[in-house]
Amino acid sequence: MRRALAALAVLATALPASTARASGFDAPLVGSGQSGPVSDDAAATWWNPGRLGMLKQTELQLGAGVVLGSIGYQRDLRGPYQFSDNLGFKTPIDPADIDPNKAGSQEKVRANPVGPAFDLYAAIPAIPNRLVIGLGVGIPYVALLSFPKGGPQRFAGESILLAAPHATAALGVRLHRVISLGAGVSYVLGTLSLSKVQDFGAVDLFGDALAKPPIGQANDFGVDAPSEVRELDALARPIEIKQAIAHGISFHAGVALQPTDKLAISLVYHHGANLTFHGKFRLDMNDDLFTQDLAAQGLQYKPVVAGKATVKLRMPKRVTLGAGYQITKRFGLDGFVSYVFYQDFDRIRIRLSSPDLAQPALGLGPNNDQNLVRNWKGTVNTEVNARIEATKKLRVSVTAGYNSPASPDATLDVFSPDGHRLIVGAGIRHRFTDRVALLADAKAQFIVPRTNTNSDYDLGNGKYTMFIGVLMLHGQFYFGLPKGRRHRGAPTPANAPAAAPPGAGTNATATADPDAAGDAARDDDDAAPPAGSPADAGHGDVVPPPPPPPPSPKHAA
Repeated sequence: MRRALAALAVLATALPASTARASGFDAPLVGSGQSGPVSDDAAATWWNPGRLGMLKQTELQLGAGVVLGSIGYQRDLRGPYQFSDNLGFKTPIDPADIDPNKAGSQEKVRANPVGPAFDLYAAIPAIPNRLVIGLGVGIPYVALLSFPKGGPQRFAGESILLAAPHATAALGVRLHRVISLGAGVSYVLGTLSLSKVQDFGAVDLFGDALAKPPIGQANDFGVDAPSEVRELDALARPIEIKQAIAHGISFHAGVALQPTDKLAISLVYHHGANLTFHGKFRLDMNDDLFTQDLAAQGLQYKPVVAGKATVKLRMPKRVTLGAGYQITKRFGLDGFVSYVFYQDFDRIRIRLSSPDLAQPALGLGPNNDQNLVRNWKGTVNTEVNARIEATKKLRVSVTAGYNSPASPDATLDVFSPDGHRLIVGAGIRHRFTDRVALLADAKAQFIVPRTNTNSDYDLGNGKYTMFIGVLMLHGQFYFGLPKGRRHRGAPTPANAPAAAPPGAGTNATATADPDAAGDAARDDDDAAPPAGSPADAGHGDVVPPPPPPPPSPKHAA
C-alpha cells in the first residue's frame, strides 16, 4: 500500500498555493503623507485625477524610502494528528498512532520583511485653468513575507513576494472653478514568487485516485480531510512558484469639488485589474518512493518535477469618498472613507503544466488545475489627517486611520495575516523656495492581535500579530508660474508707484478666463488654502503686479 500511495501522491500536484490578497496587500503609502483624494499635488494622478484640474503649475514629485515589517504567528493545533511517519488513510485512527506532541500551541515564527519603496508623479498643465496631464509610477499593492522553512506554518506558506507596480497616465479637466473631472488608465506589471509545503492529503484528486480501481483504498483525503489524516511526511512535498509575471490594465475616475476656498470634496472609483501570472514551478520529489521504488511498475519520477505555472487573481475595485476643511488659516482636516470590493476575490485559480506530470496509464495529462477558495469580504478603509501650518514654510501632518479585515476566520492564514488594522503616521513638508519643497513621512499599520479558533481544516488556527511601517522622503519641484504671477521680490521698474488714483482701473484688459474672478480670490496669498492641499501648491510665494502710479502734480496741473 505504501508503494501505491507513492504512485498516486504525485498526481495531486494541482496544489492550492495560498497567495496574499487581503487588506494587508495595500501599500502603506502612495505618494507622500500630504497626498490624498482632496490634495492638490502631482500624486492626484493616482489618488484622484479630478483633482489634477485644480493645479496651475507644472509639478514633479519623486520619492524613495523603505518598507519594513514584523509579522508573527503561533500556530495552535486544535485537532488530533497521527505521527507524521504513519500512513493512516481513513478515520478512525488507532489512538496509539495519535502524536501527543502535535497538539496545542506550537513554535512561534516571525517574518521581518524589508524592501524598497519609490514613486514618481508629474502634473503638467496643458491648457491653463482647464486641462492638466498627470503621469506617474507607483506601487499601490505589495506583499513581502519570508517565514522559516519547515516551521509549523509551512503547509500554509513559507515565503511570498507579490508586487503590482502601476504606470499611470491621467487627465484632469476643470469645468468650472468649483468642479473638475478626471480619469486615468494604468498599466499593471505584476510579479509573483512563493513557496510552501503542499499537503497532498488535502487534495481531492489524490483522494479520488486512491479510492478508485485498481487501488480501491478507502480514504478521507481531499479538501475536507480531517486533521487525523493530514500533514503526513509521505505527502508533504515542497513546492515553489517563481519568476511569475503578469500584465494588466486598470482605470480610475474621479470628481473634485471646491464649493468654497475652505471646503473640498472628492469621489473616486478604481476599477482594479485581472492578472494572470505566467512563471515556473519546481516540485521537490527527491524521495526513493517517487524516484526508484516504483520503477518496476512503470512509475518513476525525476527528483525534481519542473514546468510552467499559471496563477490568476484579481486586484480589487474600490470607491473612495474624500473631504477636507480648512478650519483656520493654519489648521485643516481632511480624510477619506473607501469601500474595497475584496468579495470579488473569492478564489485563486492555479494551473501547473509539465510533461513530467503526465501519467498516461492512469489517464492523467500534463496539466493540473486547482481552485483555492478564499471567500474574502469587502472592507472599509478610512483615514483622517490634521494639517498644521507651523510656520510660513513648514507644515506638520498627523494621520490616524482604520481598516476592517478582509479574511474570514475560515480562510485566515500566514499569507493573509489580516485583522482589525490601526494606522498612525506623521509627516512634515518644508518649503525651501517657491519652487522646491522636501517632505518626510513615517507611517505605520498594525493589527489588533488576532486569535483564530475557526480555521477550516485547522490550517490557520493560532495567534497573529502584524506591524508594517514605511519611511519616505519626497522632493516636490515646481516649474513656471500661473499666468500673470511672478515671484515675490522680483525686480520692478525703478519708478514703480505705490498707489492708484481713485477710480483708476488696475486691470486694463479683461481676462479671457470666465472663472478669473474665482481664481483670483483662490490665489490670494492671505486667503485660506483649499482644504487638504499644500498651502502654496500651484502658485508659490508670489504677489500680484504693483498698481499703476498716481498722476504727478505737473501732469495734474
